[in-house]
This record gives sequence, C-alpha cells and structure tokens, in this order.
Amino acid sequence: MSQNDIQYPSGFGLQDLISYWSTGLVVLDPASNTVVKKPLDPAYTRHADIERQIYERFIQKGGHEGILSYYGVFEDGIRLEYATNHDLKSFDDTGQLPEQRLRWVIQMAEALAFIHGAGVIHGDLSSANIFLDAQLHPKVADFAGSSLDQSPLLFESSASYQYPKSPLSVEGDLFAFGSLAYRIITGHEPYQGRDGDRFAICTRKISFPIPTLSVALAASLRSAGTGNTVHVMLCFKN
Repeated sequence: MSQNDIQYPSGFGLQDLISYWSTGLVVLDPASNTVVKKPLDPAYTRHADIERQIYERFIQKGGHEGILSYYGVFEDGIRLEYATNHDLKSFDDTGQLPEQRLRWVIQMAEALAFIHGAGVIHGDLSSANIFLDAQLHPKVADFAGSSLDQSPLLFESSASYQYPKSPLSVEGDLFAFGSLAYRIITGHEPYQGRDGDRFAICTRKISFPIPTLSVALAASLRSAGTGNTVHVMLCFKN
C-alpha cells in the first residue's frame, strides 16, 4: 500500500503521519500531544480490538508509568501518549551512561511485571516496541498482537527475541526481555546479522552471545538499588 492509498483518521493527513506498516498507522495530534493509532485494513480490526481491550485492562488495574498512557478510542483506532524520542530501536543511545542503561532495564522489568499481573503476554518485546518520552523514561507499547487472558498471540517476534519453546507464556516474554536487556547494555541486537537463522536459534545450535560489561556498568549492576537485587539475564535452558 502506498501513502496515497492510506485512509487517515478524520482531521488528519499525510502531514501528521509518524509511521505506517502493513497492519496500521500512527498520526500525531500536536494540539493534544497525543497520537492516534488505527488499522490500515479491516482485516486487522481484530488486532486493534485486542489492543484496546488490553489498554482498558491496564486502566482497570491502576495503570503503570512504564506503559504508554491510553486516552480512549478514536474512530476505529485508539489515542495514546506521544513519546517524543520515539522507539528505542531508532534512538541514538551511544552517549547514554551505564547508569541510564541500567535504569531502562529496571523500569522495563517493573512494567513487564505489571503487564503480566494484568493477564497480558506481550509476545513481541523488542527495541522497536519500547518508546522513550521527553525525559527518556521507557514506555512499553504495541499490544496489537498480544495475548489477553491466554488468547492467541497475533504476531510472531523476531528470531533473536523468540523463546524456543512456547512464546505464549511469561517465560517467553522473559526470554525476549533478556534479549532486550542485551540490546540496551551492549548497544546492538543479539545475534546481529543472524536474525533470519531461526532454525539454528530454535534448535539451540548456536550459543548465546555474552556481553562484555564495561567497568562502569559492572559497578552499576553491583550497586543498583538499596536492598534490591537486580538480575540482568539472558535466559535459556540447556
């Protein structure tokens, strides 16, 4: 589908477009500093419905600062908080201190605990689905393919984030979180350049890469929190 074929939400146009992909689009509403996310095609209405239900579940559970804020429905889409620094995948984090990277990992772990407590399995955790606000606080997003109360996952994560056993599980999300933590700590994706080698990964015929921690980051990990132990793991079973 070309940009000329896109059906925008009422009152929006090409000048407001932030991103679009095969299943949906996002437009910016500068007046409210929010975005509207909607399906591109009626075939993906199911994805939009499950995402709406998940955000409404989060509100019922009290919400969490580590998840994009939800502001209700807009036509066949939803209105969400605008993360001014966009997603972690496209964000240039080369100048970020080890302490900042560690804070991201901790904040995302706390958000993930809330997500699981609400009966949701994200199913597609990656740097592309973590957004950063103006203060560089991470926000988990993109629940269009997620599972609510053990409903089927509608999307499949990339190979380096996919649990070799059951993606539809807390363990599957934790596996992806380990890969995401690796990305944050090292600055590059696990298995970079080998993402398509799904068979080798799923049959565990290659070893997990071990990050080399800088002295500063190692010190941060040792001293993180008071009375708290922070485990940053790449989780797998032999």
